[in-house]
Amino acid sequence: MLFSIEPKSRREDLYDFNHELEVLVKFLRGSRLTLVTGLRRTGKTSLMRVALNEADIDYIYLDVRFSVYTSYRDVLDLFVKALNDLLRRESSIIDKIINALKGIEGLKISLNPPEIAVKFRGKPRVSITDLLTRLNDVGELVVIAVDEAQELRKVNWLRFDRLFAYVFDNLTNIRLVLSGSQVGLLYSFLGLHDPKAPLFGRAYMEVKTRKLSPDESMDFLERGFNQLGINCPKDALERAVETFDGIIGWLTYFGYTYAMRGSADFDEIMKDAVQLALSELRNLVTLLRSSRYSVILRALARESMPWRLIKRRLEDYEGKEINAATISELLNNLVNLGIIEKVDDYYRISDPVYRLAAEYL
Repeated sequence: MLFSIEPKSRREDLYDFNHELEVLVKFLRGSRLTLVTGLRRTGKTSLMRVALNEADIDYIYLDVRFSVYTSYRDVLDLFVKALNDLLRRESSIIDKIINALKGIEGLKISLNPPEIAVKFRGKPRVSITDLLTRLNDVGELVVIAVDEAQELRKVNWLRFDRLFAYVFDNLTNIRLVLSGSQVGLLYSFLGLHDPKAPLFGRAYMEVKTRKLSPDESMDFLERGFNQLGINCPKDALERAVETFDGIIGWLTYFGYTYAMRGSADFDEIMKDAVQLALSELRNLVTLLRSSRYSVILRALARESMPWRLIKRRLEDYEGKEINAATISELLNNLVNLGIIEKVDDYYRISDPVYRLAAEYL
């Protein structure tokens, strides 16, 4: 169903990204490291899930978007859960995986049904590197897929960039695919172009998700409502196409909400969408720990602006001059987070609903 808000894993649920899908499947089979990048809500998770199923390669899928990793056990539990998901799927290499993992001290293996667990009391710490090395020793290709991989930068007691570099250099049967909507942070975290970083110079491929065109957006909505047998008024469809600017996640939100409410006023749906976006922006500003971000975003909610005008708005707000380097750092942080983008020397909020929500910060 096009308007499903659950992660997609079937080709028929992935709207018209056939080229991107074919390219990603090819990269999963042949590239040691693949990045899937794009704005929030442009279908990265759906694209990655469908490609993982179509590539006909065993994989473990790590969703690191919504958790806080305060200890090594949190991260290890994430890997163990992903391995158990692999064991529960129909796979010809289950027995090989079980045999490969045998002998890891601190790891408990059950055979019926196949499942692994970690013993923490009185046992040495199970090494994630050891788990991946044993997985590599199975002798079959396995994909390690990490959704919103830049979130792992917050785990400051485990260098995931070093772990990924070790996998790339030594574990030839493992493919890495990493997605990220905070593209600048993802690049910075991986350090692919930083001579001092562990992954510097490693070859990688990249697939970028995109916005839908107005015609594609209209077709997406019409097909979704037709699947549900719902007649959505033409003016509501046109407003949705114009307002959501090709962001498939917001188009899905509109279609799903309209369907669940049994037809609803467009303005009411928009009000709820803006409240959701506003909550996300407020959480972001809280994490960034500076009210200056709110000032910038409120200014950009009204219009795109060049650097000098943003500087003037901040200085007017604070009643004092602000160092130019500070302004650039604030803007670069928002760009790296995928909240704003720079187009022809003008800064703008990337997401159309975030743009509306920013006025209320």
